[in-house]
Amino acid sequence: MGVVTGAAKKRRLEEEEEGERLEDRISRLPDGVLGDIVSLLPSKDGARTQVLSSRWRPLWRSAPLNLDIRGSNSQLTLVREICRILSSHPGPGRRFTIHMGYVETKDSSAALDVWLRSPALNNLQELEFCLGLMPNFPPPPLPASVHRFSSTLRLANFVRCSFPDGNASALHWPLLNKLTLACGRISETSLHDLLAGCSVLESLLLLDNNGFPRLQILSSSLRSIGVCSRLGDDRLRQLIIKDAPCLERLLIFNALEMDISVISAPRLKILGELSTKFPRLQFGATTIQGASMVSFTTVVPSVKVLALSYVTLSLDFVIDLIKCFPCLEKLYIQTHELGEKNTWRRKYQNLIGTFDIRLKKIVVSYYRGNKSHVNFAKFFVSNAPVLESMRFELEDRKMSSVWIERQHRLLQIEKRASRDAQFYFVSRNKSFSRLDARQEQVHDLSTADPFERIYN
Repeated sequence: MGVVTGAAKKRRLEEEEEGERLEDRISRLPDGVLGDIVSLLPSKDGARTQVLSSRWRPLWRSAPLNLDIRGSNSQLTLVREICRILSSHPGPGRRFTIHMGYVETKDSSAALDVWLRSPALNNLQELEFCLGLMPNFPPPPLPASVHRFSSTLRLANFVRCSFPDGNASALHWPLLNKLTLACGRISETSLHDLLAGCSVLESLLLLDNNGFPRLQILSSSLRSIGVCSRLGDDRLRQLIIKDAPCLERLLIFNALEMDISVISAPRLKILGELSTKFPRLQFGATTIQGASMVSFTTVVPSVKVLALSYVTLSLDFVIDLIKCFPCLEKLYIQTHELGEKNTWRRKYQNLIGTFDIRLKKIVVSYYRGNKSHVNFAKFFVSNAPVLESMRFELEDRKMSSVWIERQHRLLQIEKRASRDAQFYFVSRNKSFSRLDARQEQVHDLSTADPFERIYN
């Protein structure tokens, strides 16, 4: 048997790699395209592409760095891994995500500050971090090195940190497109300076922050706002949308004891979730308080999607809402009550036939199939001429075919106003309440309806 020489081995490896190259069309793409693919992968997956072939070996180091640190390893291993990656990659940076609670350090803000100064993160476009302290501890300060990305940052999620006062020039990110502030502290003045310094900001998510009990929005670029205000003595209690010509969605997450006033938002299409615990929502001279219409003067024709939560199923209230939002096409209702009587044939006999209902989709979560809920649903079955689908979500209940058939009879589906309407009885989907889900609802503007994922 002949001896295989080093030259023969090398030639064979080259032939094998040539065969792989001919079969692998992805590897034949230009370096710039492959670099973009690598930079979009999670950190470990991006680094592992080096073993694919000699063609891929240099790409990870030449592509923008995507460093996403999760807590799967020990704290010491994580620190070493971060330092190794930052020292071995020449940059530039594309994305840096880290939860400092996974990293053992006495001063999380100082440790993060050192890492953010690494040349590997030059020209960083996306920055997400949580400084990892428990809610009952004062949030540590925003790392000063964050400001070195002022000319490149496009997405920022800052969780559990505090912003300094009196330095408006530092809060200037002219390219920032998406911003999340969660469980932190920032004064009203600093927040206004921050928003004023983000001239192209399209989406803003504010979750359980403190330091600004009142916020007034004046923005020519904002398209989406999400707010949640539950914790702290100086939490957000009053939100005023004074002038937001591009605002399309206003999403409210457990905003207890908050008054919202919409003065000018002519493109507002998506609104919710309104609840009985919601103190006041005002559109001009129209005021909605809890689950009742206090005053009704201003009509808001722009709103197409509305979500209600923790409400008693009340036909009177929903009809008032449809009068206020006459172009409403989608209605999501999450109810936890048995409901009112919801009798309507005599009460609304003069309204039926003249009331323009444009609803195409209705979702009732926690549907019970009792008389109240049936009466409520039957009104729309009988009087919504363009209805396309009605979805009834039940919790922890086995739905037999007999039960569903009985519901069809009670709802008189065969007499439905819209012959194309479809009716679905399903088990309720668990509501998304995590930070990343809320970020998706607020920041993902490619989806026409941010409530679909939650209720479908």
